[in-house]
Amino acid sequence: MKMIKPAFLGTLMVPAFMFAATAVNANEHTETATTTMEATYLTSQPEGTFHADSLMGNDVKSSVEDDEDIGTISDLIINEDGQIQAVVVGVGGFLGMGEKDIAIEWDSLELTKDHDDEEYVIRVNASQDALEEAEEYERDND
Repeated sequence: MKMIKPAFLGTLMVPAFMFAATAVNANEHTETATTTMEATYLTSQPEGTFHADSLMGNDVKSSVEDDEDIGTISDLIINEDGQIQAVVVGVGGFLGMGEKDIAIEWDSLELTKDHDDEEYVIRVNASQDALEEAEEYERDND
C-alpha cells in the first residue's frame, strides 16, 4: 500500500506540469502575436483629414488685423500618437532675413477653407507684434 501513494501522486503531478508548460507557451505565443501586427493600408483620403503639405508653407493670418499675413508655417510638432501639437511659424524679418521661429499651439489656430473650398486658411487670434514678441521656438536635436 505504501507504493501506491507515490505512484498516485506522480500521476497527478504529470498533468499539472503539462498544464503549466502549456500556459507558459500560450503566454509566449500571445506576446509574440501582439508585437507582430500587420500593416493596414488606405486607398483614399479619409473624410475629415488633410495632408501635412496642406499646412506647410501656408501663411498664417491675423484674425485681429483684418486677415493680414503674419508668418509662414515651416514645420509641424506632432506627438507620439500622431496628433498635431503645434505649428512652427516664421515671423518677423524681411525676405527671410531676421526671421525667428515661434510655435503656436494647434488649439490656438482656426482652420477654414477658402471661398473655393480648395485650400486651408489658417488664422490665429494674435497680432503680428504679439507674435514677433513671443519667445523663440528652439528645436531639439532629434
